[in-house]
Amino acid sequence: MRKMPYRRLPTTDQARLRALAAAQKIASERDAEKLAFSKNTQIELKNVQTNFENHLKHYEFDLKHESGKSGDYKAAYEKGRLYVSHFIQVLYMNIEREELKKEALAFYGLQEFDGKMPALNTEQEILEWGKKVIEGEQKRMQNGGSPIYNPSIALVKVNVENFREAAIFQQNLKRNTLRSYEKMQEIRKVTNEFISRLWTEIEENLGDTPAANKRQHAQEYGVVYVFRRNERKKMKTEGMQVDLLFEFN
Repeated sequence: MRKMPYRRLPTTDQARLRALAAAQKIASERDAEKLAFSKNTQIELKNVQTNFENHLKHYEFDLKHESGKSGDYKAAYEKGRLYVSHFIQVLYMNIEREELKKEALAFYGLQEFDGKMPALNTEQEILEWGKKVIEGEQKRMQNGGSPIYNPSIALVKVNVENFREAAIFQQNLKRNTLRSYEKMQEIRKVTNEFISRLWTEIEENLGDTPAANKRQHAQEYGVVYVFRRNERKKMKTEGMQVDLLFEFN
């Protein structure tokens, strides 16, 4: 008797859903005593399917939520960066016009930059320099200095704080998505283990029938088979049905 071909366990979430749904469909259409798996397996099938679907929906929601809010984060990032950058540029211009003394740079921690712009490329850099210019401007005014305008330090502070809040919010969304992803990895493993056991039980309960008939009945339950290329060619030569099969090298 020809051996059964290799089974291909699902490698995607949609394939897992199809495998569970196919078995569930057969279970809903046939009496329990006519199924190729036990009543206990049928109960477990329903639980596994429900659990997988619920966790997948949760993960997809978190992923979509994080992606949907990324635009707000990017806008806040650009605004925060722009206001910090413009304030420093105006500060430099005031010194160049001799409206402020060069020593004023020490209030902002810019005395060693020689009129150059500090790096404002990362979240941390924007927040750190935002804090420095806000505190620096406050200290300079407390020492009798006149406020800088266009932009004012009040506008810088508002946009830096908006960016800080957006960054915290986005980090929370990322953590939620990561948690959901890690949970999904566990659920995928458990689901595949169940599908493997389910398919084994189905094959064992289909009886000692010719491999082609057994394969056809197993496929009705959602079992997926693969043949190596040389096995597929041999089957064609012998005139056997090879539809619904997958090749791999």
